[in-house]
Amino acid sequence: MITHSKISYRVIAVTRDSEQIDLSQIVTALGWSEAEKELAAKITFKIAATDAAKNISIATPIIICADSGDGFQEVVRGNVSKLEMTESNGDFSLNVEAADEAQALRQSQDDYYFSPDASSSSIIKKILDDHGVPHTIQITDVKHGKKVYRGRYLADMIADVLKDLKEKGGGVYFLRSNQGVLEIIPRGTNETIYQFDIAENLSSVKESFDASKLATKVKVVGKQREEGHRNVDAIVEGRTDLGVRQLIYQRGDKESLQEAETAAKKLLDERGVERKTSIDAPDIPFLRKGDRVRVKNSLGESYFFVKAIRHNAAQSKMTVELDEDKEKNQEAGTSYDTAWADENSEAV
Repeated sequence: MITHSKISYRVIAVTRDSEQIDLSQIVTALGWSEAEKELAAKITFKIAATDAAKNISIATPIIICADSGDGFQEVVRGNVSKLEMTESNGDFSLNVEAADEAQALRQSQDDYYFSPDASSSSIIKKILDDHGVPHTIQITDVKHGKKVYRGRYLADMIADVLKDLKEKGGGVYFLRSNQGVLEIIPRGTNETIYQFDIAENLSSVKESFDASKLATKVKVVGKQREEGHRNVDAIVEGRTDLGVRQLIYQRGDKESLQEAETAAKKLLDERGVERKTSIDAPDIPFLRKGDRVRVKNSLGESYFFVKAIRHNAAQSKMTVELDEDKEKNQEAGTSYDTAWADENSEAV
């Protein structure tokens, strides 16, 4: 259990001579974030004009540490990517932005060809090794079709492989940096699962449910014949009690029927009733994108994955956007879809 009153933060800059300078006493407006569609964590803060400020320049390494009573631990690091100086009425300050190692994947392009028998991990490893990016990869491998990338950003190539892996039933993975090493790991692998309760440690919870993109049935079709006909290889049904909303899934030339059906099921999962959840709470500096958490409010108790997070260390609070952990909630009978079905079956 974290005692929020005991949390403290430390901001360290590393000079070109590898000297560590503690900026904690002159830093204001400290915060960092991991956005949904961004690979890199972003750090922001402001410092006043002091001799220590002279050590901050583009590419200066910044390390943020936090202590909740058991000693300081690194929570995020990055290299300065933007500096903005403000001088007015004799006052001088620097606004600093820094991004972690994943930022380089958004800025570097390359060409690659991968044969149809290449595995997920071998493709990603080749890309990262070629560009000298330290990494660990923990994924379930699948074989991919031929991959040809021309002038693509490294981030887009890796995202394409992970998207393909997900569609083939290999699981959901995400990329994040941890102490200078790029990790590609499954969601929800955190050992500590933080619990949030509206009656205890939540400032607010916002939930919405949207069926506007709902799909309940997928028709799997084969390659088009010369006369224009396409065989129907399979029909995959989901929650047809909600009405029929059908999609077409085009089976690949070398894609097995089982792989196509798995992809169709994933498509149904993605196009179910969309649940959006966000929470405001006292800051937990160790909580990261991809972690599993448990949230309890008036709708009940459910598990979620952190989709995006903004830490406001200056005000000791955080805002977290969440994705429902549907599989775990369905097992526990606490998902929105499960609750809806149970309620209606009882009414009948």
